[in-house]
Amino acid sequence: MNKTILLLSLLSWLTGLLGCANQSRQSSTSNSASPTEVTPTVDLEKRNALVEQYDLLHFYDKTAPVFLTLDEFFNGNHDEASIAPNLDTKLRVAEYYSLLKEVREDKKIVEVLVELKDVILYENNQLNDNEWFYTDVIYFIGDITPEEIAARVKDLQPDEVAYTEDERIMGLDERYEGNKIVYIWWD
Repeated sequence: MNKTILLLSLLSWLTGLLGCANQSRQSSTSNSASPTEVTPTVDLEKRNALVEQYDLLHFYDKTAPVFLTLDEFFNGNHDEASIAPNLDTKLRVAEYYSLLKEVREDKKIVEVLVELKDVILYENNQLNDNEWFYTDVIYFIGDITPEEIAARVKDLQPDEVAYTEDERIMGLDERYEGNKIVYIWWD
């Protein structure tokens, strides 16, 4: 009988403890940010325009890769998992965008392209309203070296920065002909 009383006392104590913790979490989250300070994960209008423009609901049926400009990939994207999701600590998506735009302003760079690697489609063949597309590689096209790019993007913590001779990119625009392609990649 003493075991039963002890067990009931322990359960009562745990229930009270969990109730206090839950009440504390609710009050701390409700006081930490007002609804106007919360940034939505995805600008649905911009994302849906890209879905339509690039027919991304059929992403897995495509045989050619999908390349977006830097602005297309980042403008409206606040999904932290959309780039370099395996990093333990990383910059916010807006900081990736800002730094990459600075690099793009270099007069030696013709273009910066983002290759889509994944579009998560759910059973209903739709996207989640809180998700963007995913990439693990960005290409810099111009008269540049991997060393120059690596120095400029070191805060983004890429796993690899190197030249590539990617015919898929060279054939996209005549402005790219005669230029080098340097990619940054995250595992």
